[in-house]
Amino acid sequence: MPMASPDPANDVRTASAHEEFHFHSLAEVQARLDELGLSLPFSDDMSVLLAPGEIGGLCTPNRLCVHPMEGCDATSNGAPAELTVRRYCRFAAGGSGLLWLEATAVVPEARANPRQLWLHEETVGEFARMREMLLAAAAESLGAEHRPVTILQLTHSGRYSKPRGLPEPITTHHSAPLDPRHDLPADYPLIRDEELDRLQDRFVAAARLAKQAGYDGVDIKATHRYLINELLASYTREDSKYGGSFENRTRFLLEVVGRIKSEVPGLLVGSRLNVYDALPYPYGFGMASDGSMEPDLAEPIELIRRLHEAGLDIINLGYGNPYYNPHVERPFDTPVAGGYIPSEHPLANIATMVEIAQEIHEAAPAMPLVATGLSWLRQFFPAVAAAMLAQGWCQFAGVGRLALACPDFARDLMEHGELIPTKLCIACSSCTQIMRDGGRTGCVVRDHEIYAPIYQAGRFRDPDYVREIAATCRNCAAPTCQEGCPAGVDVPGFVTAIADGDDRRGYEILREANVLPEICAYVCPAEVQCEGACVQQYIGDGPVPIQALQRYVCERARREGWTGLRIPEQSSGSRVAVIGAGPAGLGCAIRLLELGHQVTIIDTGHEPGGAPRDVIPADRLGLEPLRAELTSILDDVPADRLQWRLGTALSESYTVDDVLAEGFAAVFLGVGLGQSAELSGAQRPESGVVSAVEFLKRMKTDPDAQVPGRVAVLGGGNTAVDAAVEAVRAGARDVYLVYRRSFAEMPAWPRERDAALAAGVHFLILTQPLDYLADDAGDLSGMMVASTVLGEPDGSGRRRPQVVAGTERVLEVDLVVEALGERAGDDLAVWAPGLSFNDDGTVQVDPQSRQSARREVFAGGDIIHGAATVVEAVADGMQAATGIDSFLRVGLAEPR
Repeated sequence: MPMASPDPANDVRTASAHEEFHFHSLAEVQARLDELGLSLPFSDDMSVLLAPGEIGGLCTPNRLCVHPMEGCDATSNGAPAELTVRRYCRFAAGGSGLLWLEATAVVPEARANPRQLWLHEETVGEFARMREMLLAAAAESLGAEHRPVTILQLTHSGRYSKPRGLPEPITTHHSAPLDPRHDLPADYPLIRDEELDRLQDRFVAAARLAKQAGYDGVDIKATHRYLINELLASYTREDSKYGGSFENRTRFLLEVVGRIKSEVPGLLVGSRLNVYDALPYPYGFGMASDGSMEPDLAEPIELIRRLHEAGLDIINLGYGNPYYNPHVERPFDTPVAGGYIPSEHPLANIATMVEIAQEIHEAAPAMPLVATGLSWLRQFFPAVAAAMLAQGWCQFAGVGRLALACPDFARDLMEHGELIPTKLCIACSSCTQIMRDGGRTGCVVRDHEIYAPIYQAGRFRDPDYVREIAATCRNCAAPTCQEGCPAGVDVPGFVTAIADGDDRRGYEILREANVLPEICAYVCPAEVQCEGACVQQYIGDGPVPIQALQRYVCERARREGWTGLRIPEQSSGSRVAVIGAGPAGLGCAIRLLELGHQVTIIDTGHEPGGAPRDVIPADRLGLEPLRAELTSILDDVPADRLQWRLGTALSESYTVDDVLAEGFAAVFLGVGLGQSAELSGAQRPESGVVSAVEFLKRMKTDPDAQVPGRVAVLGGGNTAVDAAVEAVRAGARDVYLVYRRSFAEMPAWPRERDAALAAGVHFLILTQPLDYLADDAGDLSGMMVASTVLGEPDGSGRRRPQVVAGTERVLEVDLVVEALGERAGDDLAVWAPGLSFNDDGTVQVDPQSRQSARREVFAGGDIIHGAATVVEAVADGMQAATGIDSFLRVGLAEPR
């Protein structure tokens, strides 16, 4: 439920009430302005917007600007990532003449979130690459002569710093309105003058890197209550050369601008500058000294004059604080969850910003200005912007949210003379909501294929929303959802705990049955497991979103430090070797540690995670959440309880016998299968055919990996589907999934199969791969396939495919990925002697204890029952740990 405005007594400048946008003509807008006693300028001459502009000697193709808006989508080290580059290429192709790139931290502690851009020596190359790509996109869209000017915003987030995802405020003064919102005590330490001196150096260094990366200019961000904006309002900062007097409060910004102009010649310097904070004096800049919400522009105007003297090239006007009073600069129709309804009409906010821009221009006409706050006007914003430019009140007109919704707004204006209403921002605040929820932001409505799933996932980071959703669980006495979970998790128990607001108890219930619940929350096929068995899908609006609730509570548990192991103070004295650091091995090791045993994990890889780490695509399981859960669980385990031997493989020269000879009382095998099946009877060419495991590993470790234009993937399981989708993402023009049975028999999970269809994978069902064709050099040139019909069911219960004679044909492809299943390695019996094996090469074990034919050796995961899910492997490992514990404690083996 929206709350009231932050301080209704202070923020009303007009006798008006909030109202949603409902205008269909400029005449309707004018009529409402007249009713409100407000005034905005309008012009129907768009030529002034499309005319070339000029900044510091550089020419812009037009006077339209894309404002800096954080996407929260950089890499962990601050480099532009895929969505970052996509956003700016879309802006560039959309035709705006001035691209003001988003907030980029100058030091790591200055980041507003863990995915904020950060410019430093290790990322400068990626920033240069992004600039090259956006300029290429502009030229491709509008011709080589269309070359937008690029300004990179440099920032320190100050009191809004969250470099590790949680607040780490860095403040310049104590703020009565804002400190309580951050739970800051009266004695919270302020940033020291010496630190600010050093920070000047970092801004200058970042500007130098921006020039190295090819950007035309930098913006020294002094808006929205980030650090430099807060310095401007540090009236109460005592005994500091950066506080109190006007000269001191403006010192940092003026000196940084002067230094960059002097030390980084040839670089434009601008500033996104708050001229009206809408915070009462003495906590707001540009405010009347009587404590009202009236602006007093004397100081902002004087600062702008001095900035002009220091060489500043342009100012992008800023207003208010998006965390405190977002409506001041960004009028909206609906607020974020838990937000407030303003006490004034959006037109009043826009009129105030236009009035302030006019006053600043008239007082400091030499300084070029970028107008702000026009997105709410939608298709009518160009009329106001054109009038402002025609009267000289600004030299550029910028939009933010509108550009996220319609990145090609400038091109639409060029080609149609107007904007298309159905492409524009609807002021729903969803782009802001994504940021608040910790996601990567964009327009949920107009760019929904990318951002709607991110928005929906982000809502599950809001505790109030999550409890409301969790409350839909019926808490069944006989829960079918629990039956659907291979680990037997008490689903109603953990969901009901969340609904009751006891997230910690919810996490503990999860951990009782699944020691790796966060990883499983990413990769489990919930639609065929717990959610597929939820009765609510038949009598409600769908199943309870169990997987999303699990991810929510696991992420919170990790942030709150609830995930650490509770290890008995007294060790059992028994040592257990766990072979394999995949889900089964980790599940076994974690439970053994909780039972008091000493564990050594041996794995061929150089970090834990096994197959999920290597081959599950990053969009389903990125390395960051995998590492984060494992680190939070295992990092604090004492070295005398847990040891690692990574990069170590068992072989003929290092066997289970050797491991036991080291004094281990038991061994657990959780090594997976490890050997890919190949197309039976085929003549494999020298190149052009790879296993799905090899292919998926390459795709995950090298996001820039390229594939040829025509790819065939053999198989119909989840691995085959993953490989096909990854091939599409890597740039293949045609990807064929060749499967010998029908769609109904395909073992891939429905959600993954549907994703492959949506990605454009060609499904060649009822098609049998027969053999490979190679050219004279031995390289793959195609493959022979034939049609099939389905006969009687085989041992798997599915109808057996039968090749139709005379249907053989060539499928021309450049790469074939074999996803035909896996089997145990041929050397397993060599390095694990004494075991009994099933016909398919898997290890025979007791179904309860997971003990093998060799009493000291236990096994679990794919090595005992073939390929299965991650959660099944974890459950296997945990069950084996219980079996090992019983084996050790009842005296079947003496502690060593």
